[in-house]
Amino acid sequence: MKPIITFARWGNYTIAFETLFKKMGLEVIPPEKINSQTILEGAKLSPEMFCFPLKATLGSYLPALKKGANTIFMVQNAGGSCRQRYYGRIQEKVLKEQGWEINFIDFKTTPKDIYSELKKISRVSTWQIFQAARFFLKELHLIERIEKEAQFLRPREVEKRQTDKILDWALLEIDEIDDGRRLLKLKKEILKKLSKIKIDKEKDVLKVGLIGEIYTVCDPTINFEIEKKLGWERIEVHREMDITYHLKKAIFPWKDWIIQRKINPYLKSTVGGHGRDAIYEMLNYVKKDFDGVIQLLPAMCMPEVTVRPILEKIHQESGIPFLSLSLDEQVAEVGIDTRLEAFVDVVKNYHKNI
Repeated sequence: MKPIITFARWGNYTIAFETLFKKMGLEVIPPEKINSQTILEGAKLSPEMFCFPLKATLGSYLPALKKGANTIFMVQNAGGSCRQRYYGRIQEKVLKEQGWEINFIDFKTTPKDIYSELKKISRVSTWQIFQAARFFLKELHLIERIEKEAQFLRPREVEKRQTDKILDWALLEIDEIDDGRRLLKLKKEILKKLSKIKIDKEKDVLKVGLIGEIYTVCDPTINFEIEKKLGWERIEVHREMDITYHLKKAIFPWKDWIIQRKINPYLKSTVGGHGRDAIYEMLNYVKKDFDGVIQLLPAMCMPEVTVRPILEKIHQESGIPFLSLSLDEQVAEVGIDTRLEAFVDVVKNYHKNI
């Protein structure tokens, strides 16, 4: 059976993952943008008490499977009490029970495992895999770069929503590129357009740190476009949690030692997932005099629920405004917006009084 690849949708990173597989000569049916219907379909098939990303990613496979995809790639990268390491087995079992004949490839994020699985499925040379991975990293870096530029520009732009228009255009253009030279040319064009956005340099911009579980933090369709909404309220969002952050942790093992040393007064052991990272990031935001911190987590996410009392303690000790938002298939956007509006008011009052 010829492999026709699909994978879980993950925000803007979906573009880079699609290109990675295509550069290795694989046929790909990319997952469609997640919406409420996608999530509900995934939730219907999922174990009720399992965490939200399993349901959302399961739902994101279904349209691609209906179009002919027969091979699913799932990266497993979690320890401690995080249940993400079971996603592959559970999703494979659920889909096969529904009658789908699929090959489910579930592997760890070590370079050896990634290379082994890509080599097995693509049957291309090591050099071609290297070239595909290299282009993937370039595309990944550009996506993260323009996301960070947008975080800075949104609260300062003179013409409202101009940043988002350019960002949407840029992502569409990146999705069409599969050549290194064209990507470099496009990068220069995107950064030039962003640099021409008129900003109010005198505007008193507030700063809020976004922490939590990586899927809910990085995917704007899952977190109801929280970065955009805060930016429109003249709040600059900072988000350390992204793929590059984890690549650095994998390449530089002492990063974990630095994290543990920083959070040791609050937590002396691992809890899995991104729990320790959340504590570390919040402590950094307090040290840098941020005006607030928001934790995003899937409902019933064990690592994030475990560290939430510690984050509350840091909030009480420092006085920094703190909001924890749990997301699942039953959460409505209007409810999130109401809590966000109240939090923005608290942040603005806090900023006036410091």
